[in-house]
This record gives sequence, C-alpha cells and structure tokens, in this order.
Amino acid sequence: MFFSEMLDRGQDGDAAIVDERGAVTYGEFRAAVAGFAAHLHDRGLAKGERVALWGYNSANWLVAFFAIVRAGGVALLVNYSAGIDDAAELLRKAGARFLVCGDNGQTKRRDDAMEALADAAGIERSRCVDVRGEVCGLASAYAQAEGLDEQRQPDEEGDTAFIIFTSGTTSAPKAVCISQRALAADARALMAGLEGTMGESVCVAVPLFHILGLLTSYVYLILGSTVCLPASYRADALVSVVGESHASDMAAVGAVYQGLADADGFSESVAPHLRTCLIAGGMSTPVQMMRLELDFENATFINMYGQSEGAPLTMVRPSDLVELRASTVGRAVDGVELRIADLDGSTLPTGEVGEVLARGVCLMNGYEGLPSDAQAIDADGWLHTGDLGFLDPSGYLHLAGRIKDVIIRGGENISPAEIEAELTSIEGVADAKVMGAPHAIFGESVEACVTTQGTAPIDEGRVLEALRARMPRYKVPAHIFSFSEFPLNVNGKLDQRALYVSMLGKLRRIEVDEELAGGITVFEVTVKNSGYAIGPVTALVSDFAGNIGYGRRRADRIRLAVEEMLIERIMYAYSGAGDIRVRIALMPEWLRVSFSDDGAEYVIDKRADTSTSARIILGSVDNFHTERRGGRPEYCMDFLYGDDMNVEDVLLRDKEAAEKWESFDEAMKALP
Repeated sequence: MFFSEMLDRGQDGDAAIVDERGAVTYGEFRAAVAGFAAHLHDRGLAKGERVALWGYNSANWLVAFFAIVRAGGVALLVNYSAGIDDAAELLRKAGARFLVCGDNGQTKRRDDAMEALADAAGIERSRCVDVRGEVCGLASAYAQAEGLDEQRQPDEEGDTAFIIFTSGTTSAPKAVCISQRALAADARALMAGLEGTMGESVCVAVPLFHILGLLTSYVYLILGSTVCLPASYRADALVSVVGESHASDMAAVGAVYQGLADADGFSESVAPHLRTCLIAGGMSTPVQMMRLELDFENATFINMYGQSEGAPLTMVRPSDLVELRASTVGRAVDGVELRIADLDGSTLPTGEVGEVLARGVCLMNGYEGLPSDAQAIDADGWLHTGDLGFLDPSGYLHLAGRIKDVIIRGGENISPAEIEAELTSIEGVADAKVMGAPHAIFGESVEACVTTQGTAPIDEGRVLEALRARMPRYKVPAHIFSFSEFPLNVNGKLDQRALYVSMLGKLRRIEVDEELAGGITVFEVTVKNSGYAIGPVTALVSDFAGNIGYGRRRADRIRLAVEEMLIERIMYAYSGAGDIRVRIALMPEWLRVSFSDDGAEYVIDKRADTSTSARIILGSVDNFHTERRGGRPEYCMDFLYGDDMNVEDVLLRDKEAAEKWESFDEAMKALP
C-alpha cells in the first residue's frame, strides 16, 4: 500500500526532511502524518472529500499531503504563488471542502489570506487549518497525537488521491487526477532507472505541488534518505543549501542548473558534492546538456521526460554514454509502452517524427471536469502527450517540440526545436526559444528569442549568418531578439505566454520603426470649399495632438496653424482651389499636417510674409515646405515632437494595433 512502502524505511532518529526551520526526523514525520490525519478525520473529513493544500515547500507541506491521503481525502495541490481569485476558481471547480494553508505568496501580503481564499472558494472557515510555520509546526504539534490508520483499502488505490493543476504555460490549467497506484508505479520506475546511483540526500529545487518535486520527495523518503527543501531557488540560496547540507543529489529544471553553474561559490560549495542531478520540466538542447555535464564535473545528469499526466515516461540511465544522455530523453521506464503516431493515430516507423503516445499504470485517471473528447487518454489507454518526437533503433526517444509549437510558414511545417538546437550550438548563445508570429504574407514568420553567455551583446548578423550556413533559408528566423534572461514561472519553467507577448511587443516596435520611416498616415479628410466647415477638422487635429502627447499650448498652436491654412486656401486669394484634402501623418521626429487641392500653387515667403495667416502659420510650425504627390503640390506643416514624447509608444498602445496582434491564447488556438 501507499504508506507501508514509505513509512517503514527511515530510522527514527535520522533526518527525513530539512527545511528553513530545521530538521524533522523519521520518527517525528511518521507520528505527525498519522496524528494530523486523525485531526482531519475528527474535523469531519470523509473519504473522497477534497482538501486544498496551499503553501511553500516545507516539512509541514509534506506532512499535510500524506496525512490528507492517509485520511482518505483527495489533496488539491495549489500553486503557492496563485492569487486568491485564481486559486478560488480552481477550488470551486474541483469541489474543495477543506483548506490547509501554509506560508505562501498571499499570506506574505495579508494576514487574512486563508480566510479570503476560503470565502471566495465557498469553504467553511471551520474547515480551514492554518499550518504556517510561525503558527504551527506539524511535526511537533502532532508528534504525540493519537494516530489514524490509512483509510483507503487496497482495492481503492486506483481512486484519485490527489489532483495536480497543470502550469498553464500554453493553455488554461487542467486538473490532473492521480491515484496512489500511479504514484507508486512512478516511484518504482524512477528507483529502477536510478538503481545504485541515488545518494543519502536530495535537494528538491522544484515545487512540491508539481509532479517532479512530489515524486522525488516520495522516492527519497521511501529510501530513508533526507529531503532538503530550500526556501528559494535563487542560485545564491541553492549554493548555500547544497554547501551546508552536502546534498548528493538534486532535482531541478534546466534553467535552475544553468543559473547555479554561474553563481559565486559554485565550484567550492556545489560541484564537489552533487553526484546525481535529475532534470526535467522542459527540453534542454544537447549543447546545453553537455555544458551542464562539464560544469557539474562530479555529477551525472539524468534527463527525464514526462508530464503531470504521467511521469516519468522515459529517462536516460546513468550508464548511458554522455552523448545519449545529452541528446535524448532516454528509453521508456519500466511499465510504460511508447509509440509514435501519425495524425490519424497510426504507428510510425523508427526514425519518423510524430506525436508521442504512452500507456501504463502510471498514467493519470483523467482530467477533472472535462468531457471525453477533451481527455488526453483515448479508449485504448494511450496518453496523447501533445509532444512531437521519434524513436531511434535502440528505443531512445528524441523530442522535437510541441504539436502546437509547429510553425507553418508559407505552407512549410517548421519545428522550433530544430532551430533552437542550432542556436544554442552557436558561440555566445546560452538559451533559445523559437516561436511563430502572425505574418501578412507567409501566415507565420519564424522568430527567435535568445539569452547570451556573459554580458556581451549578441551579434544578430553573425548568428543569422551561421544559421543560413546550416539550414534552409525558410527556417532561418526573421529576427533575433536578445534577452538578459527568459521569464520563468514559479516552477522554473519557461513562461511561454510572457515571452511570446514580449516578443510580439519587440516585433511590433520594429514594424512601427519601419512604418515611421515612410510616415504613417493617421487619417485623411476633405474640407468642402462651399461649406467652410473647418471647425470639425481643426478640433480633430487639436484633439489628436493632445492625445499623442503635445501640451495644451502646443496643441492650440497646431490647431491655429491648420485653421489659418484652411482659411488662406478657401477664403482669400486661392478661392478657386476647390475641395481641400487634409492629411495627418506621424513621421519619425514630427507630426505632419499637409494640404492639397486643385488651386494655384501657394508659396509662403519666409522673408516677406504675404498675409496675416502666413505669419501665424510660420510662427507655429517648425518647418513649412511643399512636396509633390501625384504631380500635385502638397503643402506640409511639420511640428516637432517634444523631448518627453515617444510616438512609438503611442502607436504600440493604439487600439487598432492591439487588435492587430492577437493574444497568446487566441494565437495558440489558431495553430493546428
């Protein structure tokens, strides 16, 4: 059973969990789990009822999780950075009846965060348990409490025991229902794959509310090892934790390892101790993996592949050659079948790219609350991962990106992963993410975002030249956007939504610059000569000038100049001009208001002003000149922007421009 596998291993006096508040021994841990389970049972927790668990990684969190499951409840694992409104929506949908609240992002901001979430989620306050560190240390509070035996029977181990909410980096979060049986199968597979290489302690530098952190902690507790839970995943904090604990093993995502390798004190405090490094949560390119192997000179990196829906599905083995460990995510773990499928579901032969499908007892029970056609597991038990990949002749899985990540440029299907691998092999490029952006001609353009090694800026021309020598022109990105670092979500994974939005902003700014170079016509109006209706036009010009940032006095001067120009053409010597066409355009450094008509050519002599209107115009504009458009004269009045004005920002926030660029969710839905 679930707990008999774990609680009988560690020696009573040995450290089971170490967090920022100290160590909890196995004896304390066992007693606290049984005692807190009894406490929840006494509070009215019935078998199958949902209990939200909301808090940072801590000994309290692990005690509460195992106690909820022991008491027969279903643990809802809530992101510790989630806002109250977002968390409440998830808990309402999942039917939460209890709330166990530890330290988290919201409790740091407000003392009543637990009560606020309970009220918003419809949970009775009497069913809330405050286990924040300063309020309650579960290991000490329940060490002497009367325990509770596990409430689930062996035939119920397939029932949902906990729910993980997916990170939602490319879509809305889903509630992944996982059983005791599945987690136990995951643990057995991981231990079999790592047999003989697991040490006596592990630093878990990933959240417990996601599968890698929870599974790693569970496995090392089964073995009677020590689980170290750092309070922060910042590189400097991890250097201290690993150095002080002499942790032999670590679980993290690629970005965390890369940051750690660049941190002060890494060579003295980290590299000598770490021996086994578990890495998951997003692909790392072969070059990145090789760099990690070199930086962590005493460690073996174990690349794994899986999802909340089933993890691990594949992993490399410690005995695999470094080239295999760097370029693949390994072979299927014990108990898992893999196949690569075409769009119609038929199995593809070795070496051909298709969707990765997996089947085994380790898979989830399904998505909570979604209809059958939205489930990822089909009628034959195959999990459709949404990932692209191929199997080599030895059965090793090579990933090739997400199905939704495929860029379709002019009818050509392009894998971002292929371009990312090439980018990270170029000197100076540390990390890369390639995405598609809307394009009027090709449908999508290929765009690349990169981070650099060190502080030297990236030479876009050099990178593009290197790519052109290695791949067809249609795969070469249109632009290379340089970032000091990529945005990450709380799990340490790339926040693809945030990066996509940032990339589109940079791309839009480039387009704005290109458009501005030739002038962007904002609007054109025609003033009828017979109506003398100049008031609406001058009001329009004045309002627009104020909206883009000119001060009130300057906007009034612009209005006055336009008014005088119209009066000059319509009412005085040029009454035969006919209808007057007025155009307003944004130029790189000035606002241009121009006029054209069918009358005699008009000249303002700056040395001998010809009229009061001409003097007013010359006193208001920064430049007056005549250009030729279609053979006709166009009279241009230019007004320089103020030092504090940025017309690019005006254009980027323009409603029409905002509508032109779809949101990330809409763009993702439009992809196949």
